[in-house]
This record gives sequence, structure tokens and C-alpha cells, in this order.
Amino acid sequence: MIIRFLDFLGRYATPLMASSVFVALVVPGLASLLNPLLTSAVWGLLFLAMVRLDWRAVKNSLRRWRAGAACLLWMLILSPALMWGFVSQVELAPGIAAALVLMAASAPLNSVPALVMMMGLNGALALVAMVAATFILPITMPVIALQLLDIQLDMSAWEMAGRLSAMLFSALMASILCRRLLGTDRISQWKMRADGVVVILMAVFAVAIMDGVTAVLLENPTRIVGIALLGFAANAVLQLIGYGLFRSLGWRDALTFGFIGGNRNMGLILAVLPAGIDPDITLYFALGQFPMYVYPAVLKPLVQRLSHAKITG
Repeated sequence: MIIRFLDFLGRYATPLMASSVFVALVVPGLASLLNPLLTSAVWGLLFLAMVRLDWRAVKNSLRRWRAGAACLLWMLILSPALMWGFVSQVELAPGIAAALVLMAASAPLNSVPALVMMMGLNGALALVAMVAATFILPITMPVIALQLLDIQLDMSAWEMAGRLSAMLFSALMASILCRRLLGTDRISQWKMRADGVVVILMAVFAVAIMDGVTAVLLENPTRIVGIALLGFAANAVLQLIGYGLFRSLGWRDALTFGFIGGNRNMGLILAVLPAGIDPDITLYFALGQFPMYVYPAVLKPLVQRLSHAKITG
């Protein structure tokens, strides 16, 4: 019964994931219940991405260090600088402006490799970029937060690096152990079921981070819709710029770099912000999850059409 349920979720992974983010608004009471599982869900997504990867492809991706370095430069330095230039020229609430810059300065979402593989893009490339950016983030984020936004982080760079390293290393060790016990062939056969687990974990994360959003929506729906649309636009623009910057690498890798550049780890930034931070930052980070859940369902048919056209061509 459980296997069939996971197969069902995996078969319709992207549309179900897109719809799951709206569950948090309809059933707000689930947020407080699932909130303690937030970190576990993030770890689980990272583990699933690592356990399913072709590590030979990862090694090949590491050889393309110039493209990787350019991607890191874009995501961690140029992207927040561009976003800061934008918010400096438009009239936005201070918290929303700060949230946009912090989002653009963050590393890719931990679940990006799993999402990328689900869409049929380059999961190995996404994992390498995500891991590298996550480890560099403790160096760049304090500078962005302090110099551009004058925000004091509650966590030192070393403590931030330690927590991130512990999460990445534990997921890596667990994935290696799992691959040795089960074998790569069996893991490959369970692709659809793994996608089903990804849907569940992404739903848990979405519901948990949406705590309190429904109350604000009922109080001021116009503002919530406006911020949500801003999140969709910011995500899409970063994806398009990333695709344009790396188009010479081919459409698959360019779409991969574009996707990881638009979908940033706002939950990670939220964990190190001070308790008295502007509530609009938290609000934007919650609403910023919507494009992350919806865009994979939009992009997957595009990737399938491009792949089909390449095969038949």
C-alpha cells in the first residue's frame, strides 16, 4: 500500500508538489505541528539527492571548474549586487527589499539537486554548485548582511560553516552507506518512489515555513498576493539571467544553472537572522516558497519537449 502510494506521488511529482504548497494556507494548523520536522525534511532531501546521483557525472562536473566558478561568482556576488541595485531604485517596504537581497545572496536550495533530477536536468552539476555555494556562503553572507543591509547575524561565520558542514557530511555518509547496502541498480529502480518521498518532504517543509501566513492573508490579501507575485518575478528573472549567462554550455546545463540561481535557500538564512528581524523578511521568505514549488511543474514539460526534439532531431 505504501509502495503504491509513493509510486503515485512519484508519477505526478511536480503537479502534486506545486499544489502541496497551497495546503499550508488552507490548513494553517499543520504548520505548528510540522515545524519540528523542518530540519529533518531539509536533510532528507539532501540525502535523497546524493544517494541517487551518478558520482562519475559529479567527477566530470568538478573538472569543469571554470563554469562552476563563474556560477558561484554569479550567485553569491553579482546576483545580490544586482538585486541591491534594483531595490535601491524602487519603492519597497524595507523588510521586503532586504529579503530580496538576502534571497539573491543565498546558496541554492538544498532540495535543488533532487528537483533538478526530477525535471530531467543535470543533477550532478546542481549538487556540485549547491554544495560549493553552501560552504562559501558563511564567508559572503555576513559581508552582504552587514555592508549592504546593516543586519547583524546571530551566528558567527565559523558556527554557520560548522552547521552546514555537519548537515552535508552526514547526508553524504548516509548516502554512501545506503548505496553500498542496496546497490546502485536497486536505487535506480526506485526512482519513482524516491520522487514520491521528495514530494512528501517538500510538502512538510512548505507547510512548516508557512506558519502565520494565513492570518496575514486574511487580514490583508492584496499585500500578500503582491508579495507572492514579486517572489515569482524575482525567481523567474534570476533564472532567465542565469540561463542567458550559461547558454553557451548547452540548453540542459544552462537551464540547470538558471534553475539553481533562481531557487535559493531562504530557510537557511532565516535560521541565522536575529530574533527581532523585520517580520516582512520572514513573510517574503515564506511566500518565496510558492515559485519554488510551482516552477518545476512548469519547466518539466519544457525539458521533456527539448529532450524529445534533440532525440528525434
